[in-house]
Amino acid sequence: MYQFEEVLTKYEPMISASIRKCRIYKNHEQYRQTARIALWQAWQKYDSAQGDFTPYAYRCIHGSILDELKREIRYEAHYQPEEDSQLETYLPMKLDNEIANELEGLLNNIEEQDRQFLIDYYIRGFGYEELSVKYGTSVVALKRRRGRLIKRVRENNTVKI
Repeated sequence: MYQFEEVLTKYEPMISASIRKCRIYKNHEQYRQTARIALWQAWQKYDSAQGDFTPYAYRCIHGSILDELKREIRYEAHYQPEEDSQLETYLPMKLDNEIANELEGLLNNIEEQDRQFLIDYYIRGFGYEELSVKYGTSVVALKRRRGRLIKRVRENNTVKI
């Protein structure tokens, strides 16, 4: 058979097509290298008595890309940091006295429920989806409410927010 460099040159478009077919959108070089290694292994193991090389090479290339994709997904699931909401349980949510007093001064003209909403959004870092469940309203309504509250706080205080 041919030298591997010739085989690689011939099957490079097949590697690109497999990457596109698997909808790989990042780390293209990593997947391309994985496919090249699979092509080399297929070239080493190929027996001409078993059939044509092209379908065998395609299955090896495509399978190696899928295996690498599975490994990456498994790695991301186990070793990536969790969302901020998960980390809240580990981080104490106590504010020091100066910040607490300053916030109390800024928010003294606001009702308790509105004050709690601003604290939940800005201090505790809850998203609109979580707050919509907590307060029983839509995300759009919460965004408008936040805008009105910030406007009211700015009008009543000289401190820039």
